[in-house]
Amino acid sequence: MSRRTAGALAIGVGSAVIATADSPRAFAVGVLRRDGIVLPFAVFDGKRWTAPWPAPAGDLTVPIDLRAVPRRWWGVGAPLERWELDVARGTQTARVVQPDWVDVHCARYIGLRTDYQSPAPAPPRSEQPYPKDGLATAPPRDVERIEVLRPDAAELRALLPVVQASFNDAERGVERRYGHPITRRAREGVVPTIEAAYAYGDAPRIYYIEATRPYRRLGQASGDCTGIGSGTGWFVRDGDGARALTMAVDLLNCDRQAASYMLPLGVIRVDDRLYWLAQFSGWDHERYVVLEVKKKSVEVVVNRWGGAC
Repeated sequence: MSRRTAGALAIGVGSAVIATADSPRAFAVGVLRRDGIVLPFAVFDGKRWTAPWPAPAGDLTVPIDLRAVPRRWWGVGAPLERWELDVARGTQTARVVQPDWVDVHCARYIGLRTDYQSPAPAPPRSEQPYPKDGLATAPPRDVERIEVLRPDAAELRALLPVVQASFNDAERGVERRYGHPITRRAREGVVPTIEAAYAYGDAPRIYYIEATRPYRRLGQASGDCTGIGSGTGWFVRDGDGARALTMAVDLLNCDRQAASYMLPLGVIRVDDRLYWLAQFSGWDHERYVVLEVKKKSVEVVVNRWGGAC
């Protein structure tokens, strides 16, 4: 059971309809690699999100310059030569030098090489997942930060009862479909360990949490492992208290090879709608997503695979 196929939101959105927008409200977003290459992955065309930039492939043809990039790829009605970068030290502008391509696991993705220089040394291009420095938008768009919380933060301790109840409920679904090596009685009293947590806002305050619960059979040594319950979920805290929006659990092998982890890129508001932008990646895959966080649910509106093996 791979978290790639049973992720926190059962991500299964297909390729978006290719569209070209001339709306002044239109903008594109991309993930900024540490080597200065922007990988465009979504466009808001003034009314909805699409993914007109070409999907990764094993064999591809890279346009020789910006003028050679097909107009439909941009999705905003014109070539995007300048991008605003939201990085750790603030915002800055980068200019596109030329189209380029990069290896993303076992695929190749067409990107835009810019004049951005990272303060951190860039690793070899063969490193996977390749480090990312931030989010790129064009034309510029206000991007709000997603907080990275310590796993032992006091506000997360207050969420643990809700996380545990949601984890147990989601894991029962796994048990019904596939079985489980550990009985409910033995596992459900164990509080999951929060390994990563991200938050945005105050009232309401939205959380994305990654938590695990390792298992061993009766008689196994303390260092042995039968499997790992791995959960990802969205939670909200408001005036009515804390509650879960959605939670998914996978039963992973002890090496966690099928696990996927979030890298938050930022929050963008469009009118009264709230969107989280993030990368999800593991040892053999990565994808870039736009998620709309609603009052009672979270919806994936763009899911662009960067590459997979």
